Amino acid sequence: MNLFSYDSLFSRFLYFVADIVTLHILWLIYSIPIVTIGASTTALYYSCMKRIRTGEGYVSKNFRRSFRENFRQSTIIWMILLITVTVFICDLRIGMALDSTAGTFMLVSCSVFLIPLLLLCIYIFPVQAKFENPVFENIKNALIMSIRHFPCSLLLIAIYGTIIILSFSFPPLAGLLLCCGAGLIGYITSNIFVYIFRKYVPDELENDLEASGEHFE
Repeated sequence: MNLFSYDSLFSRFLYFVADIVTLHILWLIYSIPIVTIGASTTALYYSCMKRIRTGEGYVSKNFRRSFRENFRQSTIIWMILLITVTVFICDLRIGMALDSTAGTFMLVSCSVFLIPLLLLCIYIFPVQAKFENPVFENIKNALIMSIRHFPCSLLLIAIYGTIIILSFSFPPLAGLLLCCGAGLIGYITSNIFVYIFRKYVPDELENDLEASGEHFE
């Protein structure tokens, strides 16, 4: 097979890299207003999961379509998360400043609340990208899925944690993240979400294989 033919391993790798960089750039551009970060993150996950499931390479079209269709709900979710995280940080700082029973109580409360909040932040936008439900229904489902699939949740936390730590201690990774970070992280974690979501969508695997031209056995 010719090295540069459409189906060659090398060509597929180049297409993959191009898609990852494209998604990274799109996510950055569409996130510039800040308020649109939720919609752009939802669009990022939609495009990544679509590519993983069917091999479809129209990532720009998929990104823009998802951004447009999920803008309202994703923005509401983003605002809810932003307010919740802000309140959490304020409570944590107050608890650390108070040298009393009230301070201890606030720190304990924050510790209990930390894991569900972290899991919600990780799951909510992939869930929004996948399922057409009201906002609070998707928030509830995101929390339920994160607990039900806790081993996958731990893996996701480990992936994010490793990337954050290495980005500070390993300069080449920081450079890579600047070039394609959002697309790369989105693609890596989307593989896990595709695995999880297929448990809730009957026959999706068979349909995806047919759409990609493969056969289900």
